Amino acid sequence: MGTKDDLDNMLGGARFEKYFTVAGEDVEKAVQLYRWNTRLAGACHAQLSYFEVLTRNAMNRSLQDWNHQECGHRDWSLEHQSADLLYEMLNRPMSQARKWASKESRRRRKGHVRKNAPLIHDDVVAQLTLGNWSTLLGEALPVHRPNAQLLWQNCLHTAFPNVDPGDRSRADLGKKFERLTHLRNRVSHQENLLETNVRSRLNDMLAVLNAINESYPSWAMVGSQVRQVAQEDPRKDWE
Repeated sequence: MGTKDDLDNMLGGARFEKYFTVAGEDVEKAVQLYRWNTRLAGACHAQLSYFEVLTRNAMNRSLQDWNHQECGHRDWSLEHQSADLLYEMLNRPMSQARKWASKESRRRRKGHVRKNAPLIHDDVVAQLTLGNWSTLLGEALPVHRPNAQLLWQNCLHTAFPNVDPGDRSRADLGKKFERLTHLRNRVSHQENLLETNVRSRLNDMLAVLNAINESYPSWAMVGSQVRQVAQEDPRKDWE
């Protein structure tokens, strides 16, 4: 697997070409860069998993309290249990998440205590994507911004008690969420991170987590490899 043709066949020519170009058309350096990028993506994926779970749960708690006040239901992701504002923003994603959750229920191993069990709220929430949560903050899709401003004012600011409850905080957090959603998508699709400022994205994560709870950033950073792997960028030795 030492020639450019070999690597194009194995990794895909379009994918490998970026590394080959950045490495000055040196195959050995391009492979080194590809392997480093893979390790960096893995480190980012681990960090993003913490970010997604912690933010999802914080936002869900606020939404449950608010939705109960609005329409009497805490399980806002289940059919016919969403307040109008939330339904308008997340109708299609919630419908898709329920379909995915139902599929997962059917796929559970035989003998599993919840195989083919009726959906519960947690099943559906687990199927919502980081992009769906980003939508609720209004900076991912401008069409949702007016509703997101209302949702922030009435509800979601309580998920982030360590920032000012004003709309500027919503916009700031929303922009961070959207940048992190973009990073997650690149990582999930094995796209290169060669032009991504990973340290800045890590700072985005920590800032959002701190807005929820001051202890979250340090908890999420235990065992983190992001900074170390980013520091090992092989391009530094080529200069």
